[in-house]
Amino acid sequence: MEKNNVAVRKRNVVLTVLFVLAIGTTAQLRAEQTPPKEPTYHNLRFKEDFSYLAGPEDSYIQDIWDPIKWITLSDEWHLTVGGQARLRFESETDKDFGASSPSHDAFLLQRYFIHTDFRHVSGMRFFIQGKFAYSNDRDKGGEDTLENYADFHQAFMDIPLGSTIWRLGRQELQYGNQRLISPLDWGNLRRSFDGIKVAADLDDWRIEAFAVRPVVNDIKRLDSSDQDRDFYGLYTTHKGTEKLASDYYFLVLKDNRQTTNSNGRTGRQTVYTLGTRLYGKQGNWDYETEFGSQFGTYAGDRIRAWMATAGGGYTFSDVDMQPKISLFYDYASGDSDPTDGTHETFNQLFPLGHAYFGYLDRVGRRNIHAIKAQFKVKPSRKLTAWADFHTFFLDTNNDALYGANGKPLRPATGSGSDSVGHELDITVKYIINRHTTALAGWAHMWPGGFIENSGPSEDADLFYAQVEYKF
Repeated sequence: MEKNNVAVRKRNVVLTVLFVLAIGTTAQLRAEQTPPKEPTYHNLRFKEDFSYLAGPEDSYIQDIWDPIKWITLSDEWHLTVGGQARLRFESETDKDFGASSPSHDAFLLQRYFIHTDFRHVSGMRFFIQGKFAYSNDRDKGGEDTLENYADFHQAFMDIPLGSTIWRLGRQELQYGNQRLISPLDWGNLRRSFDGIKVAADLDDWRIEAFAVRPVVNDIKRLDSSDQDRDFYGLYTTHKGTEKLASDYYFLVLKDNRQTTNSNGRTGRQTVYTLGTRLYGKQGNWDYETEFGSQFGTYAGDRIRAWMATAGGGYTFSDVDMQPKISLFYDYASGDSDPTDGTHETFNQLFPLGHAYFGYLDRVGRRNIHAIKAQFKVKPSRKLTAWADFHTFFLDTNNDALYGANGKPLRPATGSGSDSVGHELDITVKYIINRHTTALAGWAHMWPGGFIENSGPSEDADLFYAQVEYKF
């Protein structure tokens, strides 16, 4: 009997040890599968969530700015404070191909944001963001697009209603890969809109609809929205899988300003844009296509225009520095006949341009064929470098060359070459820490026959060095 009891006790000890080991192993696996939270900063700052700070201290990585994040005001309200500071030095030479004086300009751009985010447990929210922007030693002017001494960049309220969130007030918009709607982070003044947006986040779909007006920068007074432009949209995303996801959108721009179309007629315009985007990743490959068609009226002419893009890249993930090669083609229609009563120049709406058409911003998504080849390497976890080579051709030389701001940069020639030129961009990005990023680059453009036939045609250069701190 005693031997049996001893055997039972030994068995229980063994089982207990195995049970404890099993629990320890499970806990370790869970810890490995769920890394501790840490600050993550987004291009859209209102997307940041610091609620993880309410958890146990060992569930997140502590940060110097934690004391001003997710501050408990009551059982139902929390406050987060954040901001950013950015300095960028630019040196440009013959950026207008020698058409303006002085030919060289070197200057410093400063931009600062500070925001407060009040959140209620119900999902109600108040987000306020102030902005301060300056330019120093710029000789060519343009302060109205570079400076704002103090203003409200965003100020909105979120109201949860059922499965939807209604956002009212001044806000940033960003959709897809920012080809048509972007907050334009590269600019010294980011873009925002006044209006209303409703969003529903479902299992397989993300659906958003908005009715807004673009905010116009005013150096001397508080900014206000453009009463002559109304912008409406329905943007849906099918989340799909990593291999394939898709966007579908319908956008409406009503512009009551008296502007001149490519046929020389002056008047208002109403532009409808219908488009789709497909994108995904499989193995070492990533790929994307986007197509948009436009119709409507412009100063009595009908609108018939469209844009398309397609491309992808391959990452050599098993090779040192993980080199990646990419190739993309972008097209946006121009007006081939300025007398036929049909306006065919694509309207790029509110885009991010230089990511697709070069850092010199000499080309916009209008009347253009653009081919971009990219080579990217990652020498370390913090350092990334890439080179982009662009080749540009006009869709038709009966229409103008348009810059990144959508305005004509060179007039139509009607004859001769369609070649705009070639641009090389070399960029280096270094992540100093989770708050600080440094960026430097050089861009050079060799003008083509169209530039040579339409005015001065000096090579254009841009050097820039930037440091940005977010908290």
